[in-house]
Amino acid sequence: MLRNTRSSQGTHIKVKVYAPAFSSFQHLDDDNFMKLQEGATLNDVFRRLKIPLPLRPFLVYTVNYEKAGLNTPLDNGDVVSFLTPLAGG
Repeated sequence: MLRNTRSSQGTHIKVKVYAPAFSSFQHLDDDNFMKLQEGATLNDVFRRLKIPLPLRPFLVYTVNYEKAGLNTPLDNGDVVSFLTPLAGG
């Protein structure tokens, strides 16, 4: 079970992130967890991953495997996933 961690900067949470390939992975640890301030939203994950604004409308994003909005609040242990719809012929 994940626990909230407290530091001199306040309480943090850790969320598991399955990021798209074109993301910045510098804020993910070796197990794909991202540490965020308590009260963070999905939009904070977008910012940390540095997902380019023009690509955001083409992504489907979920929190705990349910479609979510950018203002969805995150809790310790949540799973954030990004899906890129494919097209082909």
